[in-house]
Amino acid sequence: MAQLDLPFTRARSERILLRKAVSVDLDAYVEMSADPEVRRYLGGPVSAQRLRARIEARGIASVTEDPGAFVIAEPSSGQLLGTLMLERRSAHRRGHVEPDADELEVSYLLRRRSWGQGLATEAVSLLLRTAAAHLPDQTVLAVTQSSNLLSLALAQRIGFAYAGTFTEFDAEQWLGVGRLHTLGRVEQG
Repeated sequence: MAQLDLPFTRARSERILLRKAVSVDLDAYVEMSADPEVRRYLGGPVSAQRLRARIEARGIASVTEDPGAFVIAEPSSGQLLGTLMLERRSAHRRGHVEPDADELEVSYLLRRRSWGQGLATEAVSLLLRTAAAHLPDQTVLAVTQSSNLLSLALAQRIGFAYAGTFTEFDAEQWLGVGRLHTLGRVEQG
């Protein structure tokens, strides 16, 4: 599997900043990642204490150490709104559309207080447009539980087309597909 190489560590739009994690992100990251509603379609809540201990042991920078991993932040305050990742979907996992299984996959997590404002759509679109400026055109996947209607709507707004369903983590997963150079070209607002 080819390594993802993104030559940027920041990207900005009017309402969001994509950046790497810093020490002030710890509390908001733990709050988001342990929130049962945020994790409803991700296997349920995790222990905030265990998560905090693990992050403190590794350092908050570990959250975004991969080239395609970012914090979604409010530009003026720098406050963490969520996280976002563009990475290669592992070939051993189900949910691919190409035989060589080397597709990109985009995923995100947003703090509950940031839901319903179009911030996830804006963040995913910004990341895909910025990555497209640096990478050749290629397949990008979006995977979400079929029962997660808000994430399904977001994926479709960004331009992902239905490519099938499969079972993973004891739940039916919706597989969306698009091309890097055409995804994320949605009107903001």
